[in-house]
Amino acid sequence: MYYEKKSSDHKNKHKKMTSFFSIILGPVKLILPLFLFCEYIDAQSQIEGKIVDESSIPLGFANILLLQANDSMFIKGEIANDDGQYQFQNIPYGDYICEFRMVGYPNKHSPKFTLSAVSSVVSLGTTTMDESITLDGVEIVAKRAFLEQKIDRTIVNVSNSITNAGGNALEVLQRSPGIQINRLSRTISLVGKEGVVIMINGQISRIPADAVIQLLEGMNADNIDRIELIHTPPANFEAQGNAGIINIVLKSTGDEGLNGTYSLNIGRGRGDKYGGSFNFNYRKKIVNIFGGYDHKYNLNPQVFTNYRGISQGNDFLETDSRSERSRTPTTGQNIRLGIDFQLTKNTVLGVLTTMLDRNWYMEAINNASYYTNGSVDSRIVMPNIETNHARSYTGNINLTHKFFGNQTINIDADLVSYKINKPSNYDINESNSAGIPESECTIRIDKKTPIKIGVVKMDYTWEVNKKIKFEAGAKYTTTGFDNNVIVDSSQTNNNWYNLKDYTNYSTLEENITGAYGTLSGKISDKTEYKGGLRYEYTNTNLSAIGQPNIVDRHYPSWFPSFFLNHKISDKNSINFSYSRRISRPGLMQMAAFLVFSDPTTLLGGNPAIQPSFTNALKLDLSHNSIRFGLSYSIEKSPIGIVPTVNAITNRQINSWQNLIDTKVANANIYFPLHPTSWYDLTSNFFINSSSTNFKLEGKLFQIQNVNYGFNINNNIKLPKDFALEVTGNFNSPGYWGVAKSKANGTFNIGVQKSLGNKWGNLRLNVNDIFLSSNWYLFTNQPQVNLLVNSSFRFAERVFMLSWTNTFGNTKLKSSRTRQTGSAEDVKRI
Repeated sequence: MYYEKKSSDHKNKHKKMTSFFSIILGPVKLILPLFLFCEYIDAQSQIEGKIVDESSIPLGFANILLLQANDSMFIKGEIANDDGQYQFQNIPYGDYICEFRMVGYPNKHSPKFTLSAVSSVVSLGTTTMDESITLDGVEIVAKRAFLEQKIDRTIVNVSNSITNAGGNALEVLQRSPGIQINRLSRTISLVGKEGVVIMINGQISRIPADAVIQLLEGMNADNIDRIELIHTPPANFEAQGNAGIINIVLKSTGDEGLNGTYSLNIGRGRGDKYGGSFNFNYRKKIVNIFGGYDHKYNLNPQVFTNYRGISQGNDFLETDSRSERSRTPTTGQNIRLGIDFQLTKNTVLGVLTTMLDRNWYMEAINNASYYTNGSVDSRIVMPNIETNHARSYTGNINLTHKFFGNQTINIDADLVSYKINKPSNYDINESNSAGIPESECTIRIDKKTPIKIGVVKMDYTWEVNKKIKFEAGAKYTTTGFDNNVIVDSSQTNNNWYNLKDYTNYSTLEENITGAYGTLSGKISDKTEYKGGLRYEYTNTNLSAIGQPNIVDRHYPSWFPSFFLNHKISDKNSINFSYSRRISRPGLMQMAAFLVFSDPTTLLGGNPAIQPSFTNALKLDLSHNSIRFGLSYSIEKSPIGIVPTVNAITNRQINSWQNLIDTKVANANIYFPLHPTSWYDLTSNFFINSSSTNFKLEGKLFQIQNVNYGFNINNNIKLPKDFALEVTGNFNSPGYWGVAKSKANGTFNIGVQKSLGNKWGNLRLNVNDIFLSSNWYLFTNQPQVNLLVNSSFRFAERVFMLSWTNTFGNTKLKSSRTRQTGSAEDVKRI
């Protein structure tokens, strides 16, 4: 619903809020019976047995672990009594195995067994532990659960996905629970909220916001191990990012010696696609060298359209444009190289360098027609060539030292250099209603933006005792850039002259000083907590030639956070969290830039936008593998793209603006099903209810919206080492800023053949089979003379063949995982 807000709305407030929360709390009425039903089913099942040694003597105090058969996920543990007997009660129906452990004996596993309504009591008989068995050469492989819940984050394990093979990181994110991608505004949302911070291996490459999307598009999906969704980040994370943090963790390998992984892929959609990746780790005594390289090429032709209508006196003016982007190749390369030195038993010194190179090239034909009262006035044909070449280098030095056995200090120093070179050229050919040429001109835009960033960061951790942990730290970040935009025009005589209204040279200087403290621990064996407070002070100055101090801000901010997890029983737990966050304007959102769809339709920056602040609450209920969550947030001054049309010039400008506020309530449920030993189904359903207040031309408006969606993964084991995966995701109609979007989603199928330990895995997948991931946006508000309809057709049906393999030592110890000092600022820049 989209309407102008009246003062009489106050008397309907109670009714609206009742409706608002009933939408969100409605699923609770459906979930609680499910939990109660599960409890009823659980009460009917039992597992029992006995454990002895080779002489049939009972092994009292042996450990028995109950694991899910399909992924070895831990369900429950028991200890054998003095007679060696053990018993599990109230276990949900499903397929399981038991692992037996006893000091002095190698671990042993039971055969797989099934609990069901037909066989609700299972006796495993007597298990004999044999101390003569050796573990040399034994390899135990366990598949992780698709979703794991920690006290402050949700982990999505994507490394074994067949349909993700050969794709890119952005596609993997789009298929993850609760994540939505808007390719128009180049933003990512989490449970209905924009302003997500993207981290990679705990660090954010400090690059512009749109370059984050570009980076993910150029990153090979075969390199991704898991995705961590941090909805309400604790105080030790920087406060930037009102919707939370998404941390993409790449694969790592290694014990002593050399090992690694590599992959190759080739595919075809509407254009060619190919790529590959290579990761290695070499560990020898006190030295560990690690690194990786991935390359991605993607040719994705696209079609964009834009229609607007506006009243001008007694006339109705219309503009209808279409951009055929026939050639849009993207080449992305990422390099990561690091070395760690174990200086002493308690001290590690590390050096890490990363490099990103992303080159996007476009050739397009843009056609625009202009109408008055339904009759054609003129037409424009505008061939367009654009290049967007971005390159960044990051260097990090890290020192970690442990002392007194229970305390750790971590120091980081970072330098980041990022350069954007974005030239574009527009040949504008105008003709009258009869198609007779009337004028020709060329517009060329040269945009260069070098960015420099420096960071110093220190973190301290003290394990006070087994139940209490204290953390504190400080961080200083300085950022500067020069944004040089030169716009020239030329008529047919090839004499160039500068368009001063569009040309701009601006500089930005910003520094952020932050400090935090957190305390975490256990109140009891069943209850954990984590609380913290972060303080940040921000100085921002944006100036241009002849316009000093366009933006000159100095403001302090406090950011509390709190987490509480309680284990109700062996099967049920509840998790509560709260945090306050900030979303500072992206540096490129504030800086001057221009992107033309036609001579009267453009996208530009806005130096006047202010930061937004969000208070977020989240509640999660877990029953074994089933998880149900509720969240609610209020964001003040959210940032969104708002189209405005000048009734006199008929010029449309899309720019970032501060809205008044946005309130989002979310409910979601995740549940896995294992109906047989060869079939696994995981599902995630969500519903969002949002209310956004904003102003257009001084008038107050409100958008109320309910949208929903789901992610479903089907995994089927086939004979002869084949496997099939069918996945899909769906997002119902919703709002992005003030524009309403149509429903979209994807449907994907993949098959895998295991070639054995020596040759790895071969995967063939087909993604977006129904071409359903296009974006359609509508803005219709006659009170302010605003009617805009746009479409962004990125979708293509992609066939991809991918091969992955490993080499070297396959033991489990990996290269050191650490977060650099420049970890949390990439999203803004």
